[in-house]
Amino acid sequence: MKRRHQVVLFAVLLLSLTILSPSFDFRGSQLNQERDQEKDTFPGSSSRNEDAQAPLEIVVAMSDEEFHAFQKIAKEVAASQLVEINLRNEKPDTYKRVLDLEFSLGENGDVVLLDSEEVQYYAKKGHLYPLNGTTLSKSLGETVARLRGMTEWNGYQWGMPFDFDPYILAAKSSFLKKAGLEMLPHSKDQWTKLTQQSMAEGIPLIAMNMSDMYGTSAWLNHFEPGMAPDQVKRSQTSPQTSGLEQGIQLMDQIQPYIRGQSTNPEFSPTADQNGTPMVVTLLSQLLSIEQESTVDKGSLERITFETLESVESRSLVITAGSVEAEEASRWIEGMTSATTQLKWYQQVNRLPAKQQELDLESEKLAGRYDMTKGQSWFSTEDVPAATAESHAVITRFHKKVQQFLKGEITANQYVDSIRAKN
Repeated sequence: MKRRHQVVLFAVLLLSLTILSPSFDFRGSQLNQERDQEKDTFPGSSSRNEDAQAPLEIVVAMSDEEFHAFQKIAKEVAASQLVEINLRNEKPDTYKRVLDLEFSLGENGDVVLLDSEEVQYYAKKGHLYPLNGTTLSKSLGETVARLRGMTEWNGYQWGMPFDFDPYILAAKSSFLKKAGLEMLPHSKDQWTKLTQQSMAEGIPLIAMNMSDMYGTSAWLNHFEPGMAPDQVKRSQTSPQTSGLEQGIQLMDQIQPYIRGQSTNPEFSPTADQNGTPMVVTLLSQLLSIEQESTVDKGSLERITFETLESVESRSLVITAGSVEAEEASRWIEGMTSATTQLKWYQQVNRLPAKQQELDLESEKLAGRYDMTKGQSWFSTEDVPAATAESHAVITRFHKKVQQFLKGEITANQYVDSIRAKN
């Protein structure tokens, strides 16, 4: 009986140490024991992770064009860090299903590029390796705090922010001036001036991708008050309805002048009198449009843009099943260095996740476009838990947003359909 108590006490002590110690090997001894048993059962067999010389497997989901740029930079970094890598590019629309399956089977890669908002999800399931005890712990502090916060959970950092792409509202500065505005609209009166100018010229006012649930919701939340599904749902608990009624009137006023598209919205920085003068898009798309324009740069229209305080962000993570954490850390450190971050931004127009480099590029953009200098790319209210809850509501009611944008339902019907459901 005494010996049994000693064994129990030892087990409790061991469990306590593994929970409290940030340097604990989260890959676990059980996995190693299973591999040893497999080796005994099948003499001479060797998995990819058991081979010390095996390449680091890196899994991403990108367009072919973006992956081409990523592949080149990733191999350059691997060579400089003396790490051998294998890159695998999955289709973005099936990426999550592929990852979930591979994690469940224990066949995932060593490093995975995740949407930053997915990092906590996979960390809570025990699929990721904490970065606090790696060589990345120092450089983590150099990243943008808002992006870093998205990859924290339970006191640990589970992902290294890699890049981000903010949603913006952009307009031709000349069109704003014709409507009597010096800046982008915020109030109902300002939007009214723009719709009147659009009607006078006989053109749509604003273009957007109706399939992009986060882009359309970011635009709706730019109104005063916010009219995206998450904010409408939240208004159920507020006794104030006057602001909501004003938002409904504004939405109905703008709807006839919306040019909804199923892909990236068309927007030309040239002096095209028939083109749509305003657009909701990602910053990277606006920059690409200007770069790809064949018109002389000096004849391009001046563009005014403002952040919609919603971003797409990605982070690099190390999987819990990897036995190459040291090599993975070195490669990630190279991919998130200042030099590589700027090179990646120049290649694909996604902003760097390092604070110093972001400040530098933001200052350049403020000189190139009519924008509020020093404006934040991020919402001042968002926290990871609230963001996840908001995104769930946005996803649930995106079809209603699309119906409104197409003119199939009124703004009042849109609001009632959201507030009526629990």
